[in-house]
Amino acid sequence: MLIGEDLLLMSLDVESGLPLPGLAVVQAPMFLSACLLAELAVQKQVGWTPQGVHVVDDLPNFHPLIDETLRAIKARGVQPTGAMISTTRYGVSRVVARHFDSLVDRGLLHPGSSKRYWLFGARRYPVRSTRARNEALAHLRDAAIGERTSMRSVALLMLANSIRATERLLEEAEVNEAQARASTLSEEIRADLPAAADWDESASAIAMLVSISEQLPALLR
Repeated sequence: MLIGEDLLLMSLDVESGLPLPGLAVVQAPMFLSACLLAELAVQKQVGWTPQGVHVVDDLPNFHPLIDETLRAIKARGVQPTGAMISTTRYGVSRVVARHFDSLVDRGLLHPGSSKRYWLFGARRYPVRSTRARNEALAHLRDAAIGERTSMRSVALLMLANSIRATERLLEEAEVNEAQARASTLSEEIRADLPAAADWDESASAIAMLVSISEQLPALLR
């Protein structure tokens, strides 16, 4: 699944299909656009340098949303991270609806409530696969306590921590661990900035994830 899809599943109340308290931000177009950019970083198709975000690998992708994101940011050239998130937001069509459609099409969410009810409030997407939701939560929990160290787990941890989702989804001890790990990673990246020109693809990708997580709070205000 896409990182944004994982976070959407976690953020929904199973029965009502509405966002859990404090987690409506997961459905913000800007947040899901940042998740798409993070996907490209995880796959090492984009990376970070002091000059800005650059495309490392422009080969077509496995997912239409990711492929569309790659085309949009490639067309704009090298830009700062915040600008690249905005480019994705306005360069990818129906970013929120397409995330939900993907989850519905694969049977993980029930179809959204009818449009006539949607007009009077947030559209509801009750969770159909609690197993998939629990697996997403377990993935976040493992990332928070250091059980998983993949690039994808780093992305999930940094994005969830940036919007304080960890505080609403994890136990207190796990939240503290998640915040400490995210903070340590950011500090390590800053300490290594003098060597940024010599970073390999993995280091550049991690720096991209850190930069996304640091830019998000301001973009979501």
